[in-house]
Amino acid sequence: MSKGFSFAQIGGVLGKDPESRSTPSGVKIVSFSVAVEKWAKDGAKTHWFNVKIIGEKADWAEQNLRKGKSVTVSGDLQIDSWDDKQTGVKRTSPVIIAFKVDFADSGSRSDGEKPARQSAAPAVRQQTAPPARSTTNDSADPFISDDDIPF
Repeated sequence: MSKGFSFAQIGGVLGKDPESRSTPSGVKIVSFSVAVEKWAKDGAKTHWFNVKIIGEKADWAEQNLRKGKSVTVSGDLQIDSWDDKQTGVKRTSPVIIAFKVDFADSGSRSDGEKPARQSAAPAVRQQTAPPARSTTNDSADPFISDDDIPF
């Protein structure tokens, strides 16, 4: 049983057109990067974030996302790892597995509906929030045990 979660939300500009591939079992994966500009005393800095959309909404992403589009992305944060082919060194990189993409500069949506507001909010994957946990060790609460209490 998992005792934690990761969540990421970013807003920025697509650095290039999405790239598409399929797994051996036929599941489509669309990958793209988002540039997020952060301002500091010493000037602007750009941070790049890798994003993947997996499954049925990957077709929508492939057709609608383009270099230069302003988006916000919400999703699960995971760490991809691989062996560098040139050096043999194990490499890692964080990636956001998106479940929601909003256009910051357009009203386009994946479901064909006109948005109620200026920005769009196509859900890439349905996700429900986990049930709220009790802070007391009430034996009637099936979501908490003595092992979950940090003290």
